[in-house]
Amino acid sequence: MKPHQTSPYQQNDMALDDRRAEERQEHRVPLKLTLETPELTGVSENISGVGVLFFTEGTLRVSVEIEGGRTRTGRLVRVQRMNLGSTGFAVEFDPE
Repeated sequence: MKPHQTSPYQQNDMALDDRRAEERQEHRVPLKLTLETPELTGVSENISGVGVLFFTEGTLRVSVEIEGGRTRTGRLVRVQRMNLGSTGFAVEFDPE
């Protein structure tokens, strides 16, 4: 996403406000997400010819390098396809 584009989540932010632990601030900069967990095991809920839904007790560990050289580690808590060309990833950072 380019820094001047509107976030696809912007319209849904009001519904989530009461669940947030901290206030969010708009901050659109390039970043890079790196997976630290090489694999997850789990149990499938359902399978089709085009995909699978499964559940795991594992945690998908990631590191996020934010423009300017700062890197934070955490866990991937949500992935949501917004449309055919855009997918949102939510990361909960580890305490500093």
